[in-house]
Amino acid sequence: MMTLVDIKEQIESIDQQIINLLEERTHACSGQNLSSDEEVEMLSLWLEEAAEKGLDDARMEKIAKFVIAMCRDASE
Repeated sequence: MMTLVDIKEQIESIDQQIINLLEERTHACSGQNLSSDEEVEMLSLWLEEAAEKGLDDARMEKIAKFVIAMCRDASE
């Protein structure tokens, strides 16, 4: 059974991975201007994946829109 310390360490590790992936994604988007259709396509992918994994649609939509906006800002 995992202790509270083990769980905290695991969550911190996952959070670091998320941060690293967001940085990588932002760099990949840098200089790329996506059309609104491409952004809608990305959002749809996020929502499909979230549904398959049983994640909350409304929350995942907010996260996806935030991530897409980060990339949009990086490309400006």
